[in-house]
Amino acid sequence: MEGKYFIKDHHEEINKHEHVIFEFVDGTDLRYHDTRKFGRMNLVLKENLETVEGVHKQGIEPIDDKLTKEYLFNNFKKRKLPMKTLLLDQTIISGLGNIYADEVLFASRINPQKLGTDITLDECASIVCAARQIILAAIKCGGTTIRSYTSSLGVTGRFQQNLMVHKRENQECKICQTMIKRVVIGGRSSYYCENCQKIND
Repeated sequence: MEGKYFIKDHHEEINKHEHVIFEFVDGTDLRYHDTRKFGRMNLVLKENLETVEGVHKQGIEPIDDKLTKEYLFNNFKKRKLPMKTLLLDQTIISGLGNIYADEVLFASRINPQKLGTDITLDECASIVCAARQIILAAIKCGGTTIRSYTSSLGVTGRFQQNLMVHKRENQECKICQTMIKRVVIGGRSSYYCENCQKIND
């Protein structure tokens, strides 16, 4: 969630939050920095990679051609859970965190509280398209810096300048000027426009 990798010279002082260090023959280190200690690592032979639970259960990434409207529809239609919760399920889609889930739902005009059982095939097509576009745009911008992200070169992401709803509670929607709302879904803050993302649409 907040873990980072840094490339440093082997002789640089080790930070107290650098928990795993890979030493290279050129005198540099790849250091894993994790303040909150949420990260986990497995040492696995390449041929056994698919047996690792975290890999085996991983969902399809947004930019993978295997992410189709049919795949999403089949994974959503029997789940009586809010769409925000389903988009955060990494066994369905891998790589959409809280920020991008809000943005994908807004771009798809889907209310985050809408249940998976009520989703349509056309809405799933919108999610596929929006997820791909948003992730590619975010990558191009170097990610999204909300609080503590920095790249290994100290560069912060610029995609936060393009956010339409996330963290914009009580600000005007950039499309219709309705005030952005915040609701807690599954313990996570979710931001949406109640006009653009009507629950019954």
